[in-house]
Amino acid sequence: MGQDDEVFLANEAQRQEYVLNQDGVIYWGTENAVLAQPWDFSQFEEDIVDICFTLLDVGERHRDKDHTQRKNPVYICRIVAAMLNCDEFRGILTECGTRQYFNGTPPSKWLGSGPILRQWIASQCKPVRYGQCWVFAAVMCSVLRCLGIPTRVVTGFTWAHNTNSSLSVDEYYDEDGTLLTQDKNARVWTFHVWNECWMARADLLPEYSGWQALDATCQNKSKGPSFCGPAPVQAIKEGDTEADYDVCYFFAAINAKCQVWIQKTDHTLKPALGSTKYTGNNISTKSVDSERCEDITHNYKYPEGSFQEKVVLDKAYTKIKKLEATSSSSKTQFSFIPTALEEPVNLFIHLQLKNFLLRGQDVPLSIEVFNHSGGEKATHLLVGAQSLHYNGVPVTQLWKEEFHFTLRSNEANTLQVFVPYSQYREELGQDHLLRLTAILKDEDSFYIYLAQEEIIICDPPLTIEFPENMVQYQPSMAKIGLLNPLTEPLEKCVIVVAGRGLIYRQRKYKLGSVQPKSIQQLQIPFTPTQAGPRRLTAHLTCLQLQNLKTYKTTNIATA
Repeated sequence: MGQDDEVFLANEAQRQEYVLNQDGVIYWGTENAVLAQPWDFSQFEEDIVDICFTLLDVGERHRDKDHTQRKNPVYICRIVAAMLNCDEFRGILTECGTRQYFNGTPPSKWLGSGPILRQWIASQCKPVRYGQCWVFAAVMCSVLRCLGIPTRVVTGFTWAHNTNSSLSVDEYYDEDGTLLTQDKNARVWTFHVWNECWMARADLLPEYSGWQALDATCQNKSKGPSFCGPAPVQAIKEGDTEADYDVCYFFAAINAKCQVWIQKTDHTLKPALGSTKYTGNNISTKSVDSERCEDITHNYKYPEGSFQEKVVLDKAYTKIKKLEATSSSSKTQFSFIPTALEEPVNLFIHLQLKNFLLRGQDVPLSIEVFNHSGGEKATHLLVGAQSLHYNGVPVTQLWKEEFHFTLRSNEANTLQVFVPYSQYREELGQDHLLRLTAILKDEDSFYIYLAQEEIIICDPPLTIEFPENMVQYQPSMAKIGLLNPLTEPLEKCVIVVAGRGLIYRQRKYKLGSVQPKSIQQLQIPFTPTQAGPRRLTAHLTCLQLQNLKTYKTTNIATA
């Protein structure tokens, strides 16, 4: 690859990582508890390159076929993103909503891109069921690396989706603190996963070359295809929202402010005070040549509260105003951010909890309420917990508790409460997220105060042990250990193991039941066929747990 190539990456360690590495890590969880899951990109397995070219051929059937464009990385990225997207006629993957996964594989069960791409080809290019944002991003990373474009998978936390590039997004609760579903509307996602590709942008100013954001997840857009990008990351940071492609969507997703509203029984809306949410936190990717998490938020945003951040936001808002002034239609590319609500500082509420907990534990919650006003206040506090999908859709209200108390002037009150495990064990949802809310009403005034936090419930640990010295072509044994911390048995346990150069494709082991508070060990015989660093991945499913994955990398000596 020559230096004049549009996808030339000068750094050798980065080339090894972003083109040649087949072992990936994808981040998920919450901004305060970033979790890692393994992914096998498989971009150099024997049949994958042929599948990638079939994918380009199928993608080009739907636009003017022009093979000379194949040397243009922007063109290739847009073809691949359109093919991954949930277009029923030709997409590689079907996006699943929040319903059950009938006649398909739940997104959390995939361990790598190879089985998805092979299933797509084997079924005469019918969409594979099912994908969600991290699956789209992971398969796109495989295809683009296979085609020689340096690519990485990126996760952002607190992401405003489907804003149609508006810089404000709303969340609605009822008076009991239950999050209400907004079907196709903008929502704040707990996390979102997309890609970055490295390229020179010959079609744009030189400073826009480098990493480009590319997102295959469907978006509601006023015009153009439902994927986004490639958008220069530098243009997103600078608020240059008119740069191609879709910079405005990325800018809005990580800079929108979220206003929370309380919907009263008569369907009127009241603003919840003290609860503005800020988006675009902890943007993370796997670091080069290691399995550590690298925070790349600074590539997308200036430091919060800095002078540069203010300049960028002012510039973006000015562009919005111009758009709104010149646009004859009511639909503009951006809608202006609302001014902050005038907040009376009478009461203050703060919610404190751990970032994550092991399944089986009660959730401890500390609520601090403070009366700033000059007089005594009679207050009503409602604390609730509900399970949540990662894309902001509530699963179900699990638990709530009410308190009435009087606060003297400048008095604070701290309450300690627990959400019992018995309340969330059956209805945790596939993403293991709980949204905890506290609504405080001043009984003799109009105002409502709200605090909210999210916690992730972690599955029990799955461990992998290797013997010390392993040599290529010599039989060896790995040990997988599962601790059951629950008071009930884990039933119908199945462990799937995979590892390129260690095990052929995938192997499945049935463990049956694992008794409460006990450790079950499984021995995995294998003969390494490839030397160097090799990763073994294990995925456990049982009646109670669906997404328990672990991985460990070891070094195999050359025979």
